[in-house]
Amino acid sequence: MTRRSTARGWGRVLGTWVVVGLALVCLESRAARRPEEPEAALRRFALVVGSSEGGPGRERLRYAGSDALAISRVLEELGGVAPADRVLLLEADRDALLTALERLKVMAEGAVTPGLRRELVVYYSGHSDADGLLPRGERLSYDDLRRLLGHVPVDVRIAILDSCGSGALTRYKGGLRRPSFLTDVSSQVRGHAYLASSSADEVAQESDTIGASFFTHFLVTGLRGAADTTGDGRVTLHEAYQFAFHETLARTERSQGGPQHAAYDIQLAGSGDLVMTDLRGTPARMLVAEDVQGRLFVRDWGNQLVAELQKPAGRRLSLGLEVGRYHVTLERPSQRFEAEVTVSTRGAAELRVGDFVPVTLTRTAARGGSLHADAPVLPREPLAARADMPTVFLNLSLVPPLSTASLWGGSSLNHMALGGLAVRSLQLRGLGAAGGIGWVDGTMEGGQVAGLANVAGGEVLGAQLALGGNLAFGGATGAQLAAVINYSEQDFTGLQLGGVGNRSDARMSGFQFAGGVNMVERLTGAQLGIFNLAGSVSGAQVGLINVAGNVRGVQLGVINIADDVSVPIGVLSLVRKGRIAFEIGGDEVTPLFVGVKYGSQTVHVTASIGGDSWKESWRTFKMLGVGLHLPFGMADRYYLDVDFTTGGWQPELFGEGVENSLYRLRASIGWELKRRFALFGGVSLNAYHPPEEDPDDDVTWVPQWKTGRGPSGTRMWPGFLLGVRI
Repeated sequence: MTRRSTARGWGRVLGTWVVVGLALVCLESRAARRPEEPEAALRRFALVVGSSEGGPGRERLRYAGSDALAISRVLEELGGVAPADRVLLLEADRDALLTALERLKVMAEGAVTPGLRRELVVYYSGHSDADGLLPRGERLSYDDLRRLLGHVPVDVRIAILDSCGSGALTRYKGGLRRPSFLTDVSSQVRGHAYLASSSADEVAQESDTIGASFFTHFLVTGLRGAADTTGDGRVTLHEAYQFAFHETLARTERSQGGPQHAAYDIQLAGSGDLVMTDLRGTPARMLVAEDVQGRLFVRDWGNQLVAELQKPAGRRLSLGLEVGRYHVTLERPSQRFEAEVTVSTRGAAELRVGDFVPVTLTRTAARGGSLHADAPVLPREPLAARADMPTVFLNLSLVPPLSTASLWGGSSLNHMALGGLAVRSLQLRGLGAAGGIGWVDGTMEGGQVAGLANVAGGEVLGAQLALGGNLAFGGATGAQLAAVINYSEQDFTGLQLGGVGNRSDARMSGFQFAGGVNMVERLTGAQLGIFNLAGSVSGAQVGLINVAGNVRGVQLGVINIADDVSVPIGVLSLVRKGRIAFEIGGDEVTPLFVGVKYGSQTVHVTASIGGDSWKESWRTFKMLGVGLHLPFGMADRYYLDVDFTTGGWQPELFGEGVENSLYRLRASIGWELKRRFALFGGVSLNAYHPPEEDPDDDVTWVPQWKTGRGPSGTRMWPGFLLGVRI
């Protein structure tokens, strides 16, 4: 046998063994995969509804819209809902809700693909009662809601209702608890899950402190990762419900509305967990280490509370957040710590206990001897110096470190700090004065006076006075007075008086007065300046231009801009959640007039222009005033408008003005035949002061009576008006 034939023989043998080996590997891999189901594709549809109006006799909700936006964001970021598969409705009525459900039905019918799981999530924040939802006061019964949800061809239906008495939806079938709900690679779950923020006989409560409803606030926190008790990076429906239930109950036990118990009706069959959010696919996360323990409050850089939870020791926590900077507060009994962290897409940012800086708790006294659970008050112990911090009663400084404090141990707790160009203390409990800059790294209790600026890294409990500016990075209780600007990074209680501007990044309780600009995130009190800017206001804004989110009070200015406002008074008031209506009609003075009413849901500005024949020509009446809009009847189909206007006439449209005055008090009742279309009619009381040289008896054909002396005395008469509103 030759070497060549021998080599060929060995080649055949080797090739045979290679083929056999590859076949065995394939068989083994198939056998290993046989018990495992192929990963199921999932498409999740979402309808998110926020409706703040509930009809006559029900208070307008402040946070229904923002709650809906928060849910929408977390479903898109972590819940697997594509923007094209989400329908967001703000201030929707019943018809809009029904149209949206029909749209989702069509979308689901067009998404039939072999192996594709379809899910529907419906979230509603608004008014309801024991019988059904009340979007803008128009009832949608729970029976109809269940029926409509059943028409959407999906495998799983999840309904989350954050509204009063919404637990009535969950009690029809008893709501038996079942372990493990929705979706992993082996899941074959079918059925429905209904969650309600309150039981059938309870009210659902919202909070100004957290800027949201309790239930939605904690549900969103849980979905962002706080509810992940297993630490696998996924939040199931069961975990999210349990977290929201316990946190909502804990925060409402002593509230004015009483304890709030979330309810559920879960009818699901199959294996696996119903995963609501998955954090594993997002790098934008904040990690909290095992050594951190206490109550955590996470706020974005606009001071909006985005997460709140009790962090136990020994558990590593991951929160999926939007990219940006965050301020984190850690609270323990009689202790508070703060830290800052930046969340980016480059990797998770981790917080350890060493990243937190201790701060002094603010003194707070309860009015009337009782506390509201919505605004918990922490006890405050006297400020104590750290063991490693020396106490130097008097700190004399030219510029740091040329100071007596540096000779006796560096930065210290001072009771009096006097500086030439600058003086710096670690903490100050007393008086600080400097010709240039007064600086305190921590908390300042007492007073700071400086020629240029005062700076406090912690809280200010007292007063800061400077020609340049005052800065309190830890919030303040007291007063800031400056010729240029005052700034508080956290809550401020008291008075800010600045020549150019004032700013508070968090809650302001008190007054802001400035010759230029006032800025605050949330205000309880008043702003007085040329330009006022606020997030939410309970009080008043007075200035040339006022801009705010929700205003429970008055905006008085030339231009007012707000999401919602109780009383806007100005030449131009733009209210996003308000009303604007156009009217065409006639009255006893002007056979034809056109007008506009714009403002809040209750208070509006009204302007109109009308024409009348006069001395073989014609003249125009221009009127401007304010009024009240009071809806009543089923679904606000009827309304009463009471308006007071003033104005006068001039020859033709752009003719030269003539000295005359017309005052009108009108009351009209409207009947809304369709949305944005109404008929109205009413009566009026008119007072007219004609031109000096002309009694103008024919200003109206209605009989008049005269008051005052002279041929041009004031004339009065009753009148009427009829018209159409669109």
